[in-house]
Amino acid sequence: MTVDLVSIMRDDLKLPVDQLTDDADLARAGFDSLAIVELSVLLNHRYGLDISDSEIKDAATFGQLDHLIHTKRTGR
Repeated sequence: MTVDLVSIMRDDLKLPVDQLTDDADLARAGFDSLAIVELSVLLNHRYGLDISDSEIKDAATFGQLDHLIHTKRTGR
C-alpha cells in the first residue's frame, strides 16, 4: 500500500496499523460504511479524486483499494 493510504487509514480513520496489509480484508480491519464515506470525502478533498462510495465498497482488500486509488490518480 502507498504511504498516503496507510497514513489516511491510520491517522484519519484510526484503523489498527497491524491490519493495514495489502491482503487484509477491509471489513475485518474495521472498515465500515462510515469509514467508506469518510475515505471518499478525504480522497476528494486532499487529492481531487472522485471515487464513489460504491467503488470503495467493491474493493475487498486494502491492496484492491490501493489499486483503485492509483488507477483514479493516473487514469490507467
